[in-house]
Amino acid sequence: MAVTTSAAATDVATSATRLHERAFIALVGALALILSSLPILAGHLFATPERQFAGIVYNMPDHAQYFAWMRDLARAPLAPNRLTPEPNAPAFFNLLWWTVGRIGALTGLEYAALWSGLRIVAAVAVLAAGYAFLNLAVADVRQRRLAYLLFVFGGGLGFIWVIVKYIYRLPGAPFPFNIYTAEANTFWILTAFPHFGMALALIVAMMALLLQAVRTGQYRYAVVCGVLGAILGLQHAYDLITIYAVMGLFGVLVWARDRRFPAFLFRCGIIIFALSAPAAAYLSALVLIDPTWGKKLSQFDNAGAWTPPPWQLPILLGIPFLLALISVRPRALQSRNDAELLVVVWFLSHFVLAYLPVKFQIHLLLGWQMPIAILAAAAVFTRVTPWLQRRRPALLRPTLALLAVLAVATNVYLVAWRFVDFRRLEAPYYLTRGEVESLAWLEAHVTADDVVLADLEYGQHVPVRTDARAFLAHWAGTLDFHRKRAMVRDVFDPAVSDARRREILAEYRVTYLVVRERDNADEALSAAVGRYLTLAFSSGDTTVYRVTATHLPNG
Repeated sequence: MAVTTSAAATDVATSATRLHERAFIALVGALALILSSLPILAGHLFATPERQFAGIVYNMPDHAQYFAWMRDLARAPLAPNRLTPEPNAPAFFNLLWWTVGRIGALTGLEYAALWSGLRIVAAVAVLAAGYAFLNLAVADVRQRRLAYLLFVFGGGLGFIWVIVKYIYRLPGAPFPFNIYTAEANTFWILTAFPHFGMALALIVAMMALLLQAVRTGQYRYAVVCGVLGAILGLQHAYDLITIYAVMGLFGVLVWARDRRFPAFLFRCGIIIFALSAPAAAYLSALVLIDPTWGKKLSQFDNAGAWTPPPWQLPILLGIPFLLALISVRPRALQSRNDAELLVVVWFLSHFVLAYLPVKFQIHLLLGWQMPIAILAAAAVFTRVTPWLQRRRPALLRPTLALLAVLAVATNVYLVAWRFVDFRRLEAPYYLTRGEVESLAWLEAHVTADDVVLADLEYGQHVPVRTDARAFLAHWAGTLDFHRKRAMVRDVFDPAVSDARRREILAEYRVTYLVVRERDNADEALSAAVGRYLTLAFSSGDTTVYRVTATHLPNG
């Protein structure tokens, strides 16, 4: 009979644990990919010949902006702002959309297919980076697995406002940003926001590399971290604020804890900053020097997208956040465990980052879900479970089950609501046959010198599918957005004088005007057709007029 040595038994146990861990990660990853893909599949399945799915799960305006950049960066290293009628020189670069655009140019894939591919790539990157960090930061296998589940699937309690909406028969759910804010919700990012996914993966990977550099004393990890920081800076530069703040504070606390200057960590920080800062400097210079892009940034508050006030954070971030608060210990800021110190610093830093007096503050929620998930898992195993076992053992399983349901309820709602929304076959997620065919006609006939005026629902697609500039396309990208939106209403309003209509078209050198049946503009434009408007194309519910500029001054 063979005798197994303790060393051999340990090796076998270790191999079995690793195998189980890989199987668990693979299962969670597959489940996340399948569930997050359901809305996009539904969008395509519901489409009809008369209603074409736009290929986007949520937030069409911002995605239209990204796709406009993608179209331009596929052909040139810099992109102009074509979401506004004012002429402006190409000045903007974004590494992510340049890469996707170049892939599109090589493969011939259209933007919706490229977006779907990017969504899968981003999801895999998030899932891989998340596990890599957890594998370094959390030693206990059970806590690590729970933290991974919370990181991937955990969400807020925003569904509560949906219940309030129906109970009180409100026209909309109160505090919608508690429901739909994506930055701190990994699953919603995997479903609808691949650019946030790539940024989240980079943030988490950089934190993992810093931790590995500290543990091994090897600068190569800092170098790779800095390279990832440069990539992050050229894609979503706001997040470098989080990186610098968390890593800097971590270094200060290590210095205070050890009572000696952390020379190695300081040098790592210099390497990371030196490699990543130029990207951030470029974008900072762009908004400071270029008036077009500077004004675009100044209009961020047009979206009203601010971090919800502190009292709403438990709703926004949900059960994982509340559990994390239970888990945080002040003495952890002096922990000898570098991973514990980094996680707590990361968690606490976001209370300040999320409320910095900048217009993009809500973006600085991105990444918070990782330390929240780790601390929440620790709370379950070290606080909640022991307490219930001692005092209410019969309630242990029901309580944990309830916490699990509450942690994922909002994400269940978000996916389910996509089905309801898509089933309506309405804008902005669906285009009519006439809209699709008119955009194809414009693509074949317009140039970069043309300006197309249309309602916002249509106008946001113009820079995506054509080379023209849009008169009205985006709440930040269109300069003087509110004024331009009022001008479009004036053009379509029969009560507005024709002189005012001609003045608007002439001032911005509009060359094409697009009208749909639901714009109700026939009466307003009837006298202009044949004078300074010429029918150029018509299909279904959409008509394209060519504006004759020489006839505008005298009508």
